[in-house]
Amino acid sequence: MKKSKSYIKTLDRIKVSKLAGRLIRDIERIIPPDTALFHEAVIIAGAPEATQSMRYLPFNRQVHADGDVTTSLSLVVLLNNLRMERFFLSGFRERISRLVFKLSFNVMDRYIRAIRLDHRLLRIMATADGEFSIMGIVQRDEIQRKRFFTRRCRFLCPLLLVPVTDPVSLDYIVEFERRQTIKKIKIPLIPLYRNGPPPAHEGIKRLPTQK
Repeated sequence: MKKSKSYIKTLDRIKVSKLAGRLIRDIERIIPPDTALFHEAVIIAGAPEATQSMRYLPFNRQVHADGDVTTSLSLVVLLNNLRMERFFLSGFRERISRLVFKLSFNVMDRYIRAIRLDHRLLRIMATADGEFSIMGIVQRDEIQRKRFFTRRCRFLCPLLLVPVTDPVSLDYIVEFERRQTIKKIKIPLIPLYRNGPPPAHEGIKRLPTQK
């Protein structure tokens, strides 16, 4: 994967400072993790083979409730960083992927495709200090109360655990998560959600740093 003149520039410092608190490398920034649960899922799946770009994890899900907010996290895919340069979608493969994506309502498929279309993110993963990364899916259900009005919102976003430490790469990973956040609003009286407006800077919020 060669660096081109159109390569995405470093994030603006203002955006970086706004996203500084959203650290997704450490699960503790999202919820106090059930370490044993997630560790077991990774061990059962095993790391991807040298010729595999990714490997799916067995079902795992942790739910954390805090007042009117319920957050759930599932780790879903192991990504082989050594093959990320070959994971990029372009040309005919990208067109086929776009067609398949239109026929799929699976949010995991959506986030995997978003990773494959992000040239810079793949470069970060390919040069990471570790052989694989993990993608999870975070769901945050929130009850918003305003006097006599109650609204239920749902936010979905990917969680990328990538073995990098440099701030620029970490900031870009956080920005990727923010761009992929989906907001849904519950339809009154029936157990269905409709798509809401782009969530801007609201959505998945982290917990205070655990000491």
